[in-house]
Amino acid sequence: MPVPRSAVWAVLADFPNIASWNSGVANSFATSDAVAGVGAQRHCDLSPTGTLEETIREWEPDSRMVVSIDSATRLPIRRGVVTFTLTGDGDRSATELDYRYDTKWGVAGRLMGPVLAAQLTKGFNGFLVDLETAARNR
Repeated sequence: MPVPRSAVWAVLADFPNIASWNSGVANSFATSDAVAGVGAQRHCDLSPTGTLEETIREWEPDSRMVVSIDSATRLPIRRGVVTFTLTGDGDRSATELDYRYDTKWGVAGRLMGPVLAAQLTKGFNGFLVDLETAARNR
């Protein structure tokens, strides 16, 4: 991304307010007293449907954040973990996403694996575009 790593981190670190920049989230808010750092929790209403309850599990300012998806509704995901790793110096940065998840619905959920992986890839590509735009606007 042609933006400083600190700007990308500032967007990610504003944990409860992901809906203000991520087109895949219709509404979001904090569900804990902490709004940043390990233990901060949020609720996300996804667009067009579904919800997520998430918690920050690891927090290394300007470089790494691990977020657990504790529950999901109207999605074939039971729970998951997303790791954001930021690298780069100066006016350029890179954001790596690692997403791991457990599916719902037993064998049927596992059979949906390739379709779900394709949808998640599309969603995360859109997430990265939105993240870059939000970081540029900081």
